[in-house]
Amino acid sequence: MKLSDLAQVCGCKLEGNGDHDVKDVAKIETATREQVCFVANKQYLPLLEKSRAGAVILQPGMAVPQGMNAMRADDPDLAFSKAVSALRGEPVRPLPGIAEQVVMGKRFEMGEGTSVGSFTYIGDGVKLGKNVVVYPQCFLGDEVVVGDNTVLHPGVKILERCKVGKSCILHPGAVVGADGFGFHFVAGKFVKAPQRGTVVLEDDVEVGANTTIDRARFDVTVVKKGSKIDNLCQIAHNVQIGANCVIAGLAGIAGSAVLKDYVQVGGNAGIADHVTVGMGAKIAAKTGVMQDVAPGLKVAGLPADEGKAFMQREAAMRRLPQTMDKVRALEAQVKQLMEKAGLAAPPAPAEGNAQ
Repeated sequence: MKLSDLAQVCGCKLEGNGDHDVKDVAKIETATREQVCFVANKQYLPLLEKSRAGAVILQPGMAVPQGMNAMRADDPDLAFSKAVSALRGEPVRPLPGIAEQVVMGKRFEMGEGTSVGSFTYIGDGVKLGKNVVVYPQCFLGDEVVVGDNTVLHPGVKILERCKVGKSCILHPGAVVGADGFGFHFVAGKFVKAPQRGTVVLEDDVEVGANTTIDRARFDVTVVKKGSKIDNLCQIAHNVQIGANCVIAGLAGIAGSAVLKDYVQVGGNAGIADHVTVGMGAKIAAKTGVMQDVAPGLKVAGLPADEGKAFMQREAAMRRLPQTMDKVRALEAQVKQLMEKAGLAAPPAPAEGNAQ
């Protein structure tokens, strides 16, 4: 593809030879004259000096080596994604229809353009919209509903009565509608509490590989429109996730927690049950949220604290050995001064006792 055409597709302003042909994308370090790279941060600009890339996508004002073609964009990361799609094409979709070795229940409905892969199980009353892709080895329980243009990758399990909206993506091994973790302690043992609610994923939701979203105990676990959940996350029963939230890998959200719209949750963070996280709040990686978080607040640490306070405390902790050395030196000076003045030195605190 000529650079002039690629720049137009990516929404970039081209500086250089528009007739230069490129065939693929690559990292700065490995790119050749037939490849395009990108720079989203100034710290990577020195790498361009040694790069052999045919073109680089970067922000206006960033310097490029002499003779290198530049494609300017306010958001180079987004422009590079468009270049990836333009040069590598979209993923190949299976042909419409039902493959062999599919088990189908009664009252199955399937829209135009939908495909169902081999070794998939479809329960009674399942409804698939138009242009749905169900890859092999999926399980769709009774009364499951899947909206138009949704993709279910291999090994996805959607259990009975759960609903998935339009244009969703569920990656391999995702489980929607497993039982919530609920028990009563009776007569010295745990007795299972029935989990008879459902799960609803609204439109344009993405669920990562091997992530689980549990059904509600008696109501609905909800993930609202546009939210994205990474791999290996646990979303417990009755959780309510707002619109356009982002939840990174290994995060866990306990039962009946509520995330308002536009919340961001870092990797390996945990949110306790019945906690409400306000709109636009940001939770750092490995944070333990044990109480409500105000809208727009950034929190970090275990237990969670306001982000700036946490960073200040962590910085102080890293200086603690040097601080202790200074305290001991000051104690010695005080002792010497008191001895010269003929005053009794104060008793030293017992080891390990707080003063």
